[in-house]
Amino acid sequence: MDVQFLTRKATKVVMPDRAFALANLSVLRQEWEQAADGDSLINVPASVGLLLFDVTTRLGLTQEEQTQVLGDQLFREALVKSQL
Repeated sequence: MDVQFLTRKATKVVMPDRAFALANLSVLRQEWEQAADGDSLINVPASVGLLLFDVTTRLGLTQEEQTQVLGDQLFREALVKSQL
């Protein structure tokens, strides 16, 4: 499947703890770079579902919040996959 980028017309969200979010997203990027073993993250094929799961986990969302964001099925599948 070839997925194109979304347009940048989305509503801006105000993050009350912006520094926390930025720091955790930066750490997440570093983890992905290590996993990519030197390849550009632009060229690394990845699961969108697991990427979203990583983001919600890194931002410290509770399991209930993750389920709300990801939906029941994706949350359950990602949880099983991450425990392997």
